[in-house]
Amino acid sequence: MGITAKVFCVGTADTKLDELHFLSQSVGSSLTSFSNSSSSKVEVVIVDVSAGQKETESSGDFKFVTRKELLLCYSESVGGDPIALPDDRGEAVDIMSKALQHFIKKAHADGVLAGAIGLGGSGGTSLLSSAFRSLPVGVPKLIVSTVASGQTEPYVGTSDLVLFPSIVDICGINSVSRVVLSNAGAAFSGMVIGKLEKFQESCNEGKNCTVGITMFGVTTPCVNVVNERLKKEGYETLIFHATGVGGKTMESLVREGYIQGVLDITTTEVADYVVGGVMACDSSRFDVIIEKKIPLVLSVGALDMVNFGAKDTIPSHFQQRKIQIHNAQVSLMRTTVDENKKFAAFIADKLNKSSSKIVVCLPQKGVSALDASEKPFYDPEATGTLLNELQRLIQINEDRQVSLLLLNGLVFIHHACSIPIFLMKLKIMSNDR
Repeated sequence: MGITAKVFCVGTADTKLDELHFLSQSVGSSLTSFSNSSSSKVEVVIVDVSAGQKETESSGDFKFVTRKELLLCYSESVGGDPIALPDDRGEAVDIMSKALQHFIKKAHADGVLAGAIGLGGSGGTSLLSSAFRSLPVGVPKLIVSTVASGQTEPYVGTSDLVLFPSIVDICGINSVSRVVLSNAGAAFSGMVIGKLEKFQESCNEGKNCTVGITMFGVTTPCVNVVNERLKKEGYETLIFHATGVGGKTMESLVREGYIQGVLDITTTEVADYVVGGVMACDSSRFDVIIEKKIPLVLSVGALDMVNFGAKDTIPSHFQQRKIQIHNAQVSLMRTTVDENKKFAAFIADKLNKSSSKIVVCLPQKGVSALDASEKPFYDPEATGTLLNELQRLIQINEDRQVSLLLLNGLVFIHHACSIPIFLMKLKIMSNDR
């Protein structure tokens, strides 16, 4: 007999047991309705992550993982005595979140986890989301949450976690929560069945080398041309919008092994990080690409700009700078000579630590659609400083090269002879497979 796949329905049973029951029933019913194969039978398991003092020992018809079992499993993994939850709620929530993360990651490693669904308010969403995010991309994960329509980045991060708006507070079964939980259970079940019956099969067929590419609206023409050429060469491409979370997501997929080569064309997140924009990377940018020795073609796309929100949100000390209104929600600020020196130093410092194959491509006629003759951000001194500093600071060797794009600026890279510059290290990658 094969291993029975399981989905975990997770929540705080001390306060939300009725809701967990209803959601589990919805998931179980939908799984039965959607499955076209007897081999896709899935067991629904309720997992209690209560951080309060009340203990819940069972849950009716469903298999039930108690809080004691969860904590015992966690304490055994860290080689310590059985863990008792502290009275401080914040500390207790943190321990339960770590215990849940260990539990579901172990279930995934054992090949039994088909997905995880949960429900909660802000505290419950925080507890569940950090554990759910630890599961790889493609493993169904969904939380019915009261904070699903707010600022969701702290909960979702770079994962494919789905936050499903609860509409009303998760406090009993009523005419609204009944509909919401039923729909959430059905949506999640569809993901699980799709994963079990189709996703793995399609992923294992004709796997091509996958290349991650960073893009912004002002570098799109370049990315489009390179993307077309890569596809003709037989590569799969994943394109990421360089909005801070985009770069982090790409690097997360590099870490998980989904990406075997990177065209980091649009490194604008570095500008926001250094200057203080709203689409910033963090200090770890480029690290995982270098650590994993992923072949990298890097350029300086959109380093002529720092991103802010609506114009009235730009910090007062920047109000006299050159500003371009991109749309009602996004304002762009032209970067200066001094700032470009800092960008070059940040990038060069990272690349000089690498021992993998890297090509840095420096376009001589502008680094974005706005940085060209007669365009709003045209500033030969600032752009020239960026390019000159990178050439000066990057320590060139056999595997770390700098190439100048003499014919076209980054955004106008339609000339076919420019394309092989972006491809040449990826050709090496292809030969090494």
